[in-house]
Amino acid sequence: MAHGAFIMSSVNYLNKALQILSDRNSTKDAKLVARQILHNSGFTDEDIYECLKQGSTIRITIFEA
Repeated sequence: MAHGAFIMSSVNYLNKALQILSDRNSTKDAKLVARQILHNSGFTDEDIYECLKQGSTIRITIFEA
């Protein structure tokens, strides 16, 4: 259960970064930080673009090693 809670909080964190990127009122610096958060989480620029088109990071396949 704790693992599932961690995944959901991670998804919420990534969705918040995506919201910042798509918000016209977000500052340039906020958008740079949000993009860096997504990059640090393994997203490519193409991934970010696709997420912005669909409005969510939910369609991410999560792999567990």
